[in-house]
Amino acid sequence: MLAALLAAGVAAMALQTAAAAAETPKADHQPYMHGYNVDQIKSWSPETDRFAKYFRSRVPLAERIPAFAPTQANPALSTEPQVMNLSADYDKEAFFEAYRYNDSFSRNLLNFWQYTDLYGSWHGLPVDGSSVTNPEFGVINLPNPAYTDAAHRNGVLSLGGWFWPRAGQTFSDWVEKKPDGSFPVADKMIEMAQYFGFDGYFINQEASISKENAQKLMEMIKYLRAKAPEGFHLQWYDSLSVDGRVSYVNGFSSSNAPWIVDNGVPVNNSIFMNYAWNETRLANAHAYAQSLGLDPYKVLFAGTENDKYGYNPPYDPRWIFPAGKAPKSGWALFGTDMVWNKAPNKFDPNAQEEVFRRERVYWSGPNQDPTRTGRTLTTGCSPYPDQGVPNNPTEYRCWDGVAHYIPERSVIGSYPFQSSFNTGHGTAFFLDGEISSAKEWNNAGIQDILPSWQWWAKSAGTGAPLAASFDYGTAYDGGSSLKVSGKLGAANPTDLRLFKTKLAISNDVNLSIMYKSDAAGTPTHMKAALLFEDQPDRFEYIDIGSSDTAGWNTKTLSLGAYSGRTLATIGLHFASAGTVDYRMNIGRMAVTKGASEQPAAPAGLKIDEAYVRGNQAELFVSWTWNPDHVAYYDLYRIKPDGNKEAIGRIMDEVYYVKSLERIGSEAETTIELVAVGPDGTRSSAVQTKLKWD
Repeated sequence: MLAALLAAGVAAMALQTAAAAAETPKADHQPYMHGYNVDQIKSWSPETDRFAKYFRSRVPLAERIPAFAPTQANPALSTEPQVMNLSADYDKEAFFEAYRYNDSFSRNLLNFWQYTDLYGSWHGLPVDGSSVTNPEFGVINLPNPAYTDAAHRNGVLSLGGWFWPRAGQTFSDWVEKKPDGSFPVADKMIEMAQYFGFDGYFINQEASISKENAQKLMEMIKYLRAKAPEGFHLQWYDSLSVDGRVSYVNGFSSSNAPWIVDNGVPVNNSIFMNYAWNETRLANAHAYAQSLGLDPYKVLFAGTENDKYGYNPPYDPRWIFPAGKAPKSGWALFGTDMVWNKAPNKFDPNAQEEVFRRERVYWSGPNQDPTRTGRTLTTGCSPYPDQGVPNNPTEYRCWDGVAHYIPERSVIGSYPFQSSFNTGHGTAFFLDGEISSAKEWNNAGIQDILPSWQWWAKSAGTGAPLAASFDYGTAYDGGSSLKVSGKLGAANPTDLRLFKTKLAISNDVNLSIMYKSDAAGTPTHMKAALLFEDQPDRFEYIDIGSSDTAGWNTKTLSLGAYSGRTLATIGLHFASAGTVDYRMNIGRMAVTKGASEQPAAPAGLKIDEAYVRGNQAELFVSWTWNPDHVAYYDLYRIKPDGNKEAIGRIMDEVYYVKSLERIGSEAETTIELVAVGPDGTRSSAVQTKLKWD
């Protein structure tokens, strides 16, 4: 099934390339991601792979905190089933324009990592040097490192892709075994994953191969599994029999189990079960996995096809998660990027609110509230619903929202924690609350940890609660802030839960909130709202008071009074005795312990290459890698008037600047770099210069 979808996707992408290219023209030397054929894999090295050093993820995998049911949106949900999110992750829909980051706002960014355990990049990419008109596609592609950065920051594993068949390649070359027992392709797959910073592969064999090659493939995967480092993950797509025939089991049985464990020998870590499961097949799969000593929630992933069917897949997720009973398996979501990819006017910056709505419906349910999940129609969800009926966006026949079945996860278990509510793209880039660059941009790799619930706002009164959203017109750092707005009065005091945490509080712990006010002395009508593990149903409120100044204000609150307790939820409370038209922008929230530590100033800043055309320049910049106490690096250009323009942010030692514009007749431009610590503390700056002539 995935093979057919890939072919359809190629045609669709070809049709959309012209419009996308017109929106953001590719620069002459812009690094782009590519696939790999067998010769390129066997001879691979970072020195010979063009642009390899620009596609590394350097963000370590965060550790998730233990589950704590009392603060879940739905405390009854099982925390055991894991979720695989298989999705496209490149910037555009043109195969030679797969970028890590770019200068467009209207792109697919994932705002709901809290429901995912494994992320897989599903797509194909032409090999480097391939013809644009007749491309050769690689069997292996890397995950976009920006998405790996975001995944790791949220405790999610990121997988590369393996897809067969590919024209012009011979399968036996891929499973070559050396006399010493090694498999060259497997060795390089491990080496590449370690260099590029991802965690394994999603293996999709969708064409028949010989029985001998199937045996070799299994032997190679066993070798790969045994040799790979701890934490490496291989997920198998339910598509190939052990004798090499394409065969979809749509479950888990003796037919496909050897791809997971073969005569006691581990092969792949998990299996993406093809979509045509039913209640009986799921029950049998669960029982068979247990009989082999396997955990059905970590090994079995029942696939749901959203790329083709949107919110109305033909096989009901309620069969995986029967009401009042234990779940049958984990869950594999295919095509979650459809929230952007199938949205109307998806390349229009002014039409992205519909994308955001679609995404909230997908993850939080049709009510866009993880505490009120569930489909809006109860009939019509049966195998292959009538695809001729338009998909009414208010009628979700088969979609309850991922949050209906899967509880939110979190990594906020240590200090410091901060979030500027930066979703990883924007219509401008803000620094210290001011526009530093007026250009559109996207970079999933610098996305903050976003709210655990989108959105969980409740009123204790009779009125509707205030509404929460991301605001792309106002931000303190990055491209967006949290906006809370609506009519506020005695009838609707509002509690907004934001972050699920497990933070041990001591006397030196502080909570700081950055917010924007229209005028000094005005009441904020806002309090910090905290839940603790020992009383998870009772908010502790700390008043923010009135604003000190017009514009951005910082309120730092000591949490020492709660020393010895464990903070389980951070939120905000809004209340007013009289009715007001209310709007509050939150630019940053942070929980810190003790004094800040300033990172060391970067070393070795230089411009490796500069390509100047008229009054624009492409730059390849590098510096010395030193991750000690560094969350990311910020790159600026100093304007002739002394102001700073943001030109890049990354957790790496290299950065590509697509278009630096000369201002007036300046003879040279100063490029500045700072390291930024986990609590936002900036190092002293270092500089280098670009000479325009």
